[in-house]
Amino acid sequence: MNKYTRWYNQITERARSRITEDYTETHHIQPRSLGGTDDEYNLVELTAREHFICHWLLTKMTTGDARNKMLSAFFLMRGNNAYQNRYINSRAYEILREEYAQYISKMNTGRVQPPEEKAKQIAAITGRKRKPFTLEWREKMSQAHRGEKNHRYGVKVSEGTKQKQREKATGRKQSAETIRKKADAIRGRAKPKLLCPHCSRMIAVNTYPRWHGTNCALAPGK
Repeated sequence: MNKYTRWYNQITERARSRITEDYTETHHIQPRSLGGTDDEYNLVELTAREHFICHWLLTKMTTGDARNKMLSAFFLMRGNNAYQNRYINSRAYEILREEYAQYISKMNTGRVQPPEEKAKQIAAITGRKRKPFTLEWREKMSQAHRGEKNHRYGVKVSEGTKQKQREKATGRKQSAETIRKKADAIRGRAKPKLLCPHCSRMIAVNTYPRWHGTNCALAPGK
């Protein structure tokens, strides 16, 4: 038994015999992801700080796949929201975060997300509204967008960025494979059209502004 396990047991055993009216959170002594149950003997009421520390200790008590699961559980505890705001020092966070990122990357390699999982994610965010932007944030965005505008995106583009874009595009040619894929993607797709009110013809939207509408040869004044 290492020191982390001893500390873990001390916290959970002390909580078993304690009566408190302060805020507590239910903790599974043996985590459910490691075979623990919801039986009363496996549950203990911990303070928010104790709960966080116990999940941190579990990442040190376990190895292999069990530790990966405890890392995942720990970072769920790390979340900051209206109901919890827990602190972890930057060095410990960096070490655990790198290991957690490696675990997630390995777990998702070659994985195809099931449709039902995607549907649950969409349902969870549907109708959710973001908090209003602060005046400070709006001012920063306004300052960032002042000056010369990019015609497509409406944001400022520096001369350095323009030069990099020019250098990247100079001499670049699309491969035959890329051209074929683009052609296959649009082949058979119906192109949207607009009705010119002057010549009564259906015109593709990409050429409509140049030769039709107010520029139509049959428009009044032409």
